[in-house]
Amino acid sequence: MITQSVSLDHFQSSWSDEPGYEQLLVNRIHHSGELIELPVARIRGAQPGPFLTVMSGMHAGEYSGILAAQKLISTVDPMELSGTLIVIPVISTRAFMERNMQLSPIDQKEVHFIRPGNSNGTYSDLLIDTLFEVVKNSDYLIDSHAGEMAQALMPWVPIPIKGSKNLIENSLSLARGFDVKYIEPRSDEASIPPFCLALLEEGISNIWVECGKNGVPTPKNIATHLEGYIAAMQTLDMIDGEPARPPQEVLKGRRYQINANMSGVWHPAVNEGEIVESGQYLGRMTDYFGNTLEEFHAPQRSLVLYYWSSPAINVNRRPFGYDWHSGLVSLLDLES
Repeated sequence: MITQSVSLDHFQSSWSDEPGYEQLLVNRIHHSGELIELPVARIRGAQPGPFLTVMSGMHAGEYSGILAAQKLISTVDPMELSGTLIVIPVISTRAFMERNMQLSPIDQKEVHFIRPGNSNGTYSDLLIDTLFEVVKNSDYLIDSHAGEMAQALMPWVPIPIKGSKNLIENSLSLARGFDVKYIEPRSDEASIPPFCLALLEEGISNIWVECGKNGVPTPKNIATHLEGYIAAMQTLDMIDGEPARPPQEVLKGRRYQINANMSGVWHPAVNEGEIVESGQYLGRMTDYFGNTLEEFHAPQRSLVLYYWSSPAINVNRRPFGYDWHSGLVSLLDLES
């Protein structure tokens, strides 16, 4: 298969009108001279139907979704597909090739929390704007995430809940096919990433999937992503088959985070997916010699969504105010 490189301006006109599989590298140049390169695969079905986008690698060290997206490309037969499937396996190729975690290696921004529309901003602003331009004609979108090297994460599916009843129900239907213990509908706008809000405002039902830990793409986690994509496509009548509907519990509660107050060495005492009781010991911070600087306890009964498994904690590194490097435990308050 020949990969064609095109500018964003010529992206829409580059596709064939015939059923089949095509792959493009969508390019855009930032005013700094840095290249944005977005790999986009399109599978156009032999029959009409909805437009689904599956994307991964927004955080370049979250590998389970990236490998599942690649498998999806090779799994779907255009002649057995109704509608159009776009797959973007790696959103930030620059971050991916630099083995970078969480923040952009160009401008140190957290791309999941950038709203599209600022093409004159930093590199990450233009990257997210480019991504939105590519996916904005979708009817549905699945965004795959996973725990990076420093993050031991519990599999779950957050669902942005905003907009019309139909939009909300369609988003929920995408989540129901993923084999995870929990789904988390989020209606508090502050808890929904701006990119997801922009999708909803465009009328695109969407979810993001958290499945994977410590940057290790296990066969099980890759399969959870891939089988969830397949179930979503079956739900949308894009491919034949009855969609999987594994048992799931609905999470409700306020998310909050335990952060370090000083730099040092983190010794966690919890596991992802564990329910901790009020006052339960979560771990401690030490200096380089192992002397305890501070201990941490759960303020209320909570579910551990993930914890930072990396011992290195740097409270002074806060690019754009982002507290990724001082985070210790991410929790969901089960009492509220």
